[in-house]
Amino acid sequence: ADAERICANDPGSAECRVAWDIVEEIESTISHKEGDATNTPLNTTPDLTALLGSFDILVRKIDGKMGQLKATTDKLQELGANDPSVEGLGVRAEEMKNHLAYVRNYLYESTQG
Repeated sequence: ADAERICANDPGSAECRVAWDIVEEIESTISHKEGDATNTPLNTTPDLTALLGSFDILVRKIDGKMGQLKATTDKLQELGANDPSVEGLGVRAEEMKNHLAYVRNYLYESTQG
């Protein structure tokens, strides 16, 4: 959705190409990870349980901060900050949220083994 929004004004722009490159990279990573059916269940121990709890707290905090970063970069763009790095920062914030969610899901599924 972000790539489509970015490309709406100028499909031939460098920003548009970068946005679609990022989309392709994410899709490739997800496809590769989904193809790895070798998810070995993690040995659930009290240490792992505590670590997963800490990781979950960290993910929630980072997710909120990445959401704030995305909203801030969107607002900066609305106010005229048209440098591609500003837009890229918002895209990277979304990537971080997606990767963290993937890892969290993987960890919890691996403990259910």
